[in-house]
Amino acid sequence: MKWLSILIAALLAAVGLSVLLKQETGYVMLTWGEWTVETSLVLFILLLSVLFVTAYIAVRALIRLWQVPRGTARWNEQRRKKKSQRTTMRGQVELVEGQWQAAEKHLLQHIDNSDTPLLNYLGAAQAAQQQGATERRDHYLQLAYKEDKKAAIAVQLTQAELQLAEGKPDQALKTLVYLQGVAPKHPRVLTQLSQVYKDLKSWDKLRELLPVLRRRHVFSDDDCKQLEHQTFQGLLDMAIDSGSEKQLKEAWNNLPKEMRSDPALVYRYAAVLAEREHGDEAEAILRSTLRKQWTPELERLYGDVEGANVDRQLSVAESWLESHPKDADLLLTLGKLALRNQQWNKARGYLESTLAISPNAEACQLLAGLLEQTGEQERAVEYYREGMRLALNKPGKGVAPAATKAAAGELPPPQPASLPPTT
Repeated sequence: MKWLSILIAALLAAVGLSVLLKQETGYVMLTWGEWTVETSLVLFILLLSVLFVTAYIAVRALIRLWQVPRGTARWNEQRRKKKSQRTTMRGQVELVEGQWQAAEKHLLQHIDNSDTPLLNYLGAAQAAQQQGATERRDHYLQLAYKEDKKAAIAVQLTQAELQLAEGKPDQALKTLVYLQGVAPKHPRVLTQLSQVYKDLKSWDKLRELLPVLRRRHVFSDDDCKQLEHQTFQGLLDMAIDSGSEKQLKEAWNNLPKEMRSDPALVYRYAAVLAEREHGDEAEAILRSTLRKQWTPELERLYGDVEGANVDRQLSVAESWLESHPKDADLLLTLGKLALRNQQWNKARGYLESTLAISPNAEACQLLAGLLEQTGEQERAVEYYREGMRLALNKPGKGVAPAATKAAAGELPPPQPASLPPTT
């Protein structure tokens, strides 16, 4: 398009010049000392044009000749850069494929001509890490830092990640704590720091970090809730492992209100209280939680907790039957509490109802023991055998409950307590 425009302009100029010269037939005379030259105006203009074109071409040729070394150097530089780009791309691909030795070689091969030397050094550090060459890894990280000091955070983050991958969270922690001081709002720094605290089980530190993680939206709401749950469970486990009753209760009371209603944490705390003969406290916590959240694990644990007033504990559990009449876990709990309260007929009815709804080894064992004490040896053996089958998860016909009312889901009326005969 450019040359076409020039050609059209030249043609128009030629036409205009021809028209002008046709009207003007003058001549040109040049004198220099004794020399005199006379010519027509047309010929003079033509000669002048040829001279201008010749001079222009000569000047352009000289300029191009002058630029030859610079152009050659630029061409060589572009060629080296393209070669560096190819080897860098090859090294990145090998890094992804896990070809660590080849990746390290190609990432460093033409790094002097690379447009991204920082990324080359970081990739080479990762490749060296995978080969167990920690000295080379640290050397590459130092070179990356020298290459671009503005990317210090990226370099040290990479260092922390490699230290974690090497199984040295203590070293990674020092790096990340320093980075937190430099860039306290950096999401990647906060993410890695929370991971290190988890690995080191530094639950106190992680608890201090939780508000920052939530405020900065580092994790999604679900992930944040999961991390909070892990943190508070870790704090509770630390107090349990200490063996101190004071630390245990302080840890529980220091939990946020919503965490003290979390079924998993309630189960853990109540189970430890029951184990340490604080059955009343465990029963109260379980009772309060079950009124708000109905979970099978807490139902079963309520039957295992030994409160001071077993009769009241049984009455409380029976009050739940109105809203959970066919709950096998609740029926099993009622059977346990009735056994503990020495209400044998009621215990038998609850256990048979449990087996009618959901056969399980524990109910079979409890019912077999009760039947054995009442002299029903054959029936007890059947339930012992059935419990063993269920415990081993083997196929079988199963044992039909003795009471048709229990099979129909009808609970027996309360019976007066009486000791079973001994055999």
